[in-house]
Amino acid sequence: IQDVRRTNGGWQARCPAHEDEHASLSIAKSGDDKILLKCFGGCSVEEIVHSLGLRVRDLFPDGNRHTTAPPPLGLTLEELAKVKKLQLDSLKNWGCSTQKLGGARVVRIPYGAPDGEEIAVRYRCALSGPNRFRWKKGSKVHLYGLWRLEEFRKAGWCLLVEGESDCWTAWSYDLPALGIPGKSTWKAEWSSYLEGIDLYLWQEPDAQDLVLRVGRDISNLKVIVAPEGVKDISEAHIQGQSVPALIDSLKRKATPASKIIQLHKDHHIQELAKQSQPILGSQDPFEDVKEAILAMGYGGDTTPALVTYLALTSRLLSMRPGSMPVHLLLTGQASAGKSFTLNCVLNLLPEEAYHEIAAGSPRVLIYDDADLRHKAVIFGEADSLPAGEDNPAASAIRNLLQDHELHYDVTVKDKHTGEYSVKRIRKPGPSMLVTTSTRRLGYQLDTRVFTLEIEDSREKIRAALAAQAQAEVGNVKQVNESLIAYQAYLQAQAPWEVVVPFAEPLSELIATRATAPRILRDFARLLSLVKSLTVLRHMNRERDSKGRLIATIEDYETIFELVGPMYETTISGVTEGIRQIVHEVVHLLKKGARPTQGELAKRLGLNRGTVNRRVHAAIRQGWLVNTENRKGYPWQLEVGEPLPEKEGLPTPQEIKEAWCERCDGAGVTERNRSLPLEDLIPDATERSEEEGILSDNPLADQVKLYQGEL
Repeated sequence: IQDVRRTNGGWQARCPAHEDEHASLSIAKSGDDKILLKCFGGCSVEEIVHSLGLRVRDLFPDGNRHTTAPPPLGLTLEELAKVKKLQLDSLKNWGCSTQKLGGARVVRIPYGAPDGEEIAVRYRCALSGPNRFRWKKGSKVHLYGLWRLEEFRKAGWCLLVEGESDCWTAWSYDLPALGIPGKSTWKAEWSSYLEGIDLYLWQEPDAQDLVLRVGRDISNLKVIVAPEGVKDISEAHIQGQSVPALIDSLKRKATPASKIIQLHKDHHIQELAKQSQPILGSQDPFEDVKEAILAMGYGGDTTPALVTYLALTSRLLSMRPGSMPVHLLLTGQASAGKSFTLNCVLNLLPEEAYHEIAAGSPRVLIYDDADLRHKAVIFGEADSLPAGEDNPAASAIRNLLQDHELHYDVTVKDKHTGEYSVKRIRKPGPSMLVTTSTRRLGYQLDTRVFTLEIEDSREKIRAALAAQAQAEVGNVKQVNESLIAYQAYLQAQAPWEVVVPFAEPLSELIATRATAPRILRDFARLLSLVKSLTVLRHMNRERDSKGRLIATIEDYETIFELVGPMYETTISGVTEGIRQIVHEVVHLLKKGARPTQGELAKRLGLNRGTVNRRVHAAIRQGWLVNTENRKGYPWQLEVGEPLPEKEGLPTPQEIKEAWCERCDGAGVTERNRSLPLEDLIPDATERSEEEGILSDNPLADQVKLYQGEL
């Protein structure tokens, strides 16, 4: 194990199961002396121990486990050629040789780049067993056979196989083939090598997951399923079969990978639908979520947890340019309940819904192999995020949050030539970010997140203590498994297309009262919150002619009740907490009293740290003035500029009225003016679709324009 260093709870090191550059492996010891392994790059415990030549049982203190590495294994090129029935000279021509490694003979297999330069080396140490392969130190995983890529491009097609020996067999028959060094090693960026070539993937038994991985990145991929009794083409060759004839026959029967992926997806969705049936049949799944959060022992107002749940659900939405998931910062004093709130919500999500990054290098997200599409990225602490407004890594994170793709360019020095080249890292989203902190983030990142303050008032603490007491006496229920299955069901069908037909009157009403420049991003997040709730309630929502879910005023009303007060910050520039502080300072000054930190905390029932944070925010905005200029001395507070008028989100009724004003003269009468807004939408949509052009009906025009995402 390389680059081991001590941490508070154990050790960190490079994971031996993948090309790890950032010490992703966490090693710890439990109270009963069990060895605990966790790779934050996604490797399983089995993969980690196998790469070390150990077994899982070696992690347990049973007295009989092996404490030493297995004896050296040995394999020569001659032995390998004999077993695989291949010409020794051919293997040598392809660069293979025998060498000594760790006291044993191994087969050295060089990997070449498209230009022929050696870029990696893999050793074959044995014919069988979990530790029969290992990579040379410093080598990174690549496709095998890239130096022959131009030959294969001229052939017009190529066979993708697992491992090098299948490539050798194919090449022996002049068949174009590239090797994937293990079914779990496929990388999306390899697809760029293969553009313009008809590709066939040989699917070995129990390797359907490889089809799903590769097929997701290569649209024209076709799949050859290994016939009965033949694991791979090396085995067919050893059996004496005509490999070219076999491949030719199987190519004609090959199935498009897209069809296999869709069948797998349909079957998976059906299974998840069965598991989540109680929620699919619910009148309102959002109420089920609220009940589950309370049942887990969440004390007091559930608004922070419910907003967090909706924010995490926004990962599933289809994103167009300008739209944005609900990236979330949970802020508050230490021990205010930020992590507890987040963990309660994560308990209602399947593991595949999020990618969690514990404390570590800020560049972990950039370099790890995690798929970020329609996933939540959880940074346990904001300190793990790349710091600095002009930091390239921070810029890459911001691109992921706003442009729905992480792109990061880094210069790499070639160890052979000494020349530098640019390595471009591209990781598609969309992804949504969640993190926690005791303070706000840097300006550029802060404008891209929805800040949710976890209150630490006496009432909140009292409710939390009561919930803990209930949990102690056993009044906490188990997590509702059907809710977890429901989120998996939604995840399997991402992206979800949702249309908010009242978006324009909503935007116009907000524009008349907003002052903060970040309103555009906050408006995009507001729409995403509405859409997320519509997705949760999709069984009770209609779809338009394009198959998109139609959000309703009822959905907006729920969001209005949840986040209306929070949006006062965006619209008026001042939070309710800051208003309380300023009003209390004014009250104390009028009485002739001095507004100290302790006095404000006592009168408002807040933590001193919370008071300090809000006072400084009010001073920065000019609503309070500190006349004490000496550093380290208590405040001398005076009243500054008047607070802005209290403005919030438009009420659901205001939106209905604004919409109806647009409908005057467009076929909307006093009789149907009282109808729910959503009841007016389908008729207008249908009329607009039939006409095919913008009509004289403003309602139809608005619906059509919005649905066209213009």
